[in-house]
Amino acid sequence: MEYRFNTKNWDKDLHLFTYKDLNILLDVNSGAVHVIDDLTKAVLELLKEFRGDGERVLEAGRDRYPAGEMEEILHELQGLARDGLLFTEDSPTVPWTAHEKIIKSLCLHVAHDCNLRCRYCFAGTGEYSGPRGLMPLEVGQAALDFLLAHAGARPTVEVDFFGGEPLLNMPVVRELISYGKEAARRAGKTIDFTLT
Repeated sequence: MEYRFNTKNWDKDLHLFTYKDLNILLDVNSGAVHVIDDLTKAVLELLKEFRGDGERVLEAGRDRYPAGEMEEILHELQGLARDGLLFTEDSPTVPWTAHEKIIKSLCLHVAHDCNLRCRYCFAGTGEYSGPRGLMPLEVGQAALDFLLAHAGARPTVEVDFFGGEPLLNMPVVRELISYGKEAARRAGKTIDFTLT
């Protein structure tokens, strides 16, 4: 039986490494991960050296490894290749060319401030290294109008009120929820609101 394995770039398409006592083989293009034994690792290293030529691997390994076991490994590798789990080709990604740009959610930064001033905070006590401030109602309304206008055929969109501490701007949050529900109803949609 002839054993031939093709891959355009062995170092890019296949990653073979050892972690603790495990030999791990990753087929990058399919995402398949295989845990392999030492002999399979040795066969794969020879396959890389001989550019996928299984016959040359059998010749080169004849004095070091049992020929029957090497042939069995090559047969198993061939089966994995046939099943699309090894030696797979990189499928070029097609750029997204949707005619209609659809938005499904918005995160509204309603409070660039926080009243807790925790030293460990990722937001630098709510100021994010900038001036403290609260979002005006009009800005939030314009954002909701934009979301609904660009939601396409989606029946439900999402809005997250974020901060610092969004509760510092609770009157605006309440107004935006009322405004958003009514605007969504007129547009034949619903808005799911969350507070982070």
